[in-house]
Amino acid sequence: MKKQINLIIILLLAIFFTACSSDDSPSEESEETTIDPFSVLATIDDAYYLAPTESLDEEALSFINNGTQLDADQAARIIGSGGYIYSLNYGTGLLSQLELNEAGSYDVVKEINAGLSVGTDTPRYKLADDNTIMVYNVVTDYVYNDLDEVEDVTCTLRLATVSLPDLSIANLTEFIIPQSENAKIGATIGYHPMRVDAPVISGDKIYFGLMHLDMYNPSTPPPFRQPKQTGLETLVFDYPSITNGTITETNVASGHTNGYRAPSMHVDENGDVYQSNWFMTGNSFDLSEGDKTVISKLTDGIYDTSYTFNVSEALGLTGNVGTVGWFYVGNGIGYMPIQLEDEGNYYTDDSWSLAKIDVYNKTAIKLNVPLSNLLEYENGVVYNGSFYLALSPVGTDSFVYKFDPSSTSADGFETGLQLDGDNISVEGLYLNN
Repeated sequence: MKKQINLIIILLLAIFFTACSSDDSPSEESEETTIDPFSVLATIDDAYYLAPTESLDEEALSFINNGTQLDADQAARIIGSGGYIYSLNYGTGLLSQLELNEAGSYDVVKEINAGLSVGTDTPRYKLADDNTIMVYNVVTDYVYNDLDEVEDVTCTLRLATVSLPDLSIANLTEFIIPQSENAKIGATIGYHPMRVDAPVISGDKIYFGLMHLDMYNPSTPPPFRQPKQTGLETLVFDYPSITNGTITETNVASGHTNGYRAPSMHVDENGDVYQSNWFMTGNSFDLSEGDKTVISKLTDGIYDTSYTFNVSEALGLTGNVGTVGWFYVGNGIGYMPIQLEDEGNYYTDDSWSLAKIDVYNKTAIKLNVPLSNLLEYENGVVYNGSFYLALSPVGTDSFVYKFDPSSTSADGFETGLQLDGDNISVEGLYLNN
């Protein structure tokens, strides 16, 4: 009987210690599944896809039977912030908050009609700071005289603030954009501000870049009307009240200041705003009159006319150089997609390269990367001190490139993650956390 009791005690102790051991050392089934830290945006046969990846440095990522197709009637505009991906359906105005799940696809967390707030299904939007998306639209109303001729244009900015991550809309604003003195020069009866974009916040100011078009002949659609190429203008409001709107302008350079998919303006560590310009008319950049790609500086709501960085001159290239925006890394260093007119059409050809720029020391280096088309490229990633950007030359495999901001060499980069080639165009990289 005593032996039986001892045996029972031994068995109970064995069960107890086994249970303790199991609790202290999680089994494979209870291990946490990690979420891939990056997302890659690509277009395939005019459809937009988003796919996660564990690394941007190595291995390969294919979109074949992989990735989530995004709703995009005309295009998808993507922003990454605070662990979420925000996708704007350019064509319906719907703004979706997406979250990557453990299965590698993206769940819709919340969705709002951001376009409705500014009166269009094709609004533009940008991340102004980590907690704020700005949604905006410019409504143009032509003013005719008794002979049914255009004599003026009234341009009304409709602007809304979207708070993150709750995705609530506030601060609905309407503002009639005045015509600057620069915009009264040239063309027929002057130029009108037909688009704002690329907002950034510095201190108690928010800045918007402007694009202008010839007022005359509204039956001709943009961009085929002559674009404004005299001076630079930026729309500035007090922030967060979105009041006291003014146009600040300068003649240190010329062109549009609104950027395109890539942002044109960035705030540095000192609170100064650095802004790129661009030109376009018809089917190519129009730099034939000697216009140059430059970086300008704004401080406390106005242009600093003592500062101009002539990127075209610093690159020292024989042909014309254009851009539609750039990416800021930090400490004055950025990377600028540059269109080389000698290499072909800005819209259809692999005529784009990449330059590393230093806005403090006013230096620029054309990097020895393959030519591709970066007109619609949206976003790069700064991660662990490196800058990552994808290049997608037609007919060959695409790669993510890892750039060293401390390097002064034209070869200051490494080839990273390999992506599909041929019909894929990579348009952005994003952090998921």
